[in-house]
Amino acid sequence: MDKLYSQQQLNRDKSKKVLKAVVVLGLVFGAVTVLAGSFAKTVNANDIRTATVVRGNLQSGISASGTLIPEYEETVVSQLESHLKKVMVQAGQTVVAGQVLLVLDTAKIKLQLGNDIEAIALKNNKIQMREHELKQTLSDLRGKAELLKIDLESRQTKYDRFAKLTKFGVSSELELKEAKLDIKRTTIEIGQLMQKIDNIQASTKTQIEGLALEKSILVKSHAETVRLYDSAVVKAPSDGLVIWLKNEEGSTVRSGESLVKIADTGSYKLDVSISDFYANQLYQGMPASFDYDGFNFNGSVYSVIAGQTEGALKLMVQLDKTIPAQKLATLRQRLRVDVNLITGSVKDALMIDKGPFINGAGLQKVFVVADNQAKRVEVSVGSSNNHFYQIKSGVAAGDQIIISDVSEFANLTQFDIR
Repeated sequence: MDKLYSQQQLNRDKSKKVLKAVVVLGLVFGAVTVLAGSFAKTVNANDIRTATVVRGNLQSGISASGTLIPEYEETVVSQLESHLKKVMVQAGQTVVAGQVLLVLDTAKIKLQLGNDIEAIALKNNKIQMREHELKQTLSDLRGKAELLKIDLESRQTKYDRFAKLTKFGVSSELELKEAKLDIKRTTIEIGQLMQKIDNIQASTKTQIEGLALEKSILVKSHAETVRLYDSAVVKAPSDGLVIWLKNEEGSTVRSGESLVKIADTGSYKLDVSISDFYANQLYQGMPASFDYDGFNFNGSVYSVIAGQTEGALKLMVQLDKTIPAQKLATLRQRLRVDVNLITGSVKDALMIDKGPFINGAGLQKVFVVADNQAKRVEVSVGSSNNHFYQIKSGVAAGDQIIISDVSEFANLTQFDIR
């Protein structure tokens, strides 16, 4: 048994020695590989991307995601109860002012138009009848008044004759008195008749004015009916983009119901979403910018409110009014862009194009290219925006830096570029 145990112990010791040898060889091989890689590696120039360190004014900021929406939207609503008869356009279509969009059924409104015309004709007829009746009545009364005036003249003549005869004793005082009473009676009758004429004129005038007012109301109602009839042909109120419309032909349409929404594509604003982590850095009037299709667009924040999701803020950015029309024409509704909310500006800063070669601010390792060789140097990274990093130290203006991914060169201090 003692001999067997000793053999097992020997085998175990031998295995340990072999394992140690393998580990040592591995470490030596790894060290040699690292050292060889550190001083002997060549990279194809087509496999890297470089940029030049430049000087300029760097606007630092916060990156956020924004969506372009029209600054103005106009909703066309139905003016009458009807049915959707015909749809002439579709959502997403650009339209011009006056273009027909929808057509509503007009059968009911046509009936109303006919009723209005009949009612106005009846009022006109009543007014004409009252005017004719007044004219006839006044003619009769004025005729009676003229006859009474003739009677008055006759009685006045009779009275004058009795007055002369009485002086000569041919006529009695009683006959003179009766002639005088006849004059007085006729004068009163003429006065009453003239007052009756005035009363009838005033009364009929009031009636006619009442009928004219009723007619005026009917005419206005008819004009409104005509307007409603015309509104059955729904037209675009302005140039723009149809972003929504009611498109179910035959469906019921209520008065006041939305029919079409048209967006003004000549002006936009930005709907920006950002974490409330940055809340203390955001404010109304804060400058903002974004790039699209080779153009830079500037604006300012005019609204900061809580977003629909927890922990998020919603910002509204007004684009500058001085942006040329040809630049605005490149934009489109619901376009998503990367927005730079400008928090500050660094004048005469060293800047380098953004890329995956840097991850965050602070001390970073980068490769500077010179004479077809890349050497690793340590730089201090400061502020940044959507396009540039600020390099606070470690390089100079004009230096070429690799800005593509350099993770595979992490263990190298330098390498050649072919």
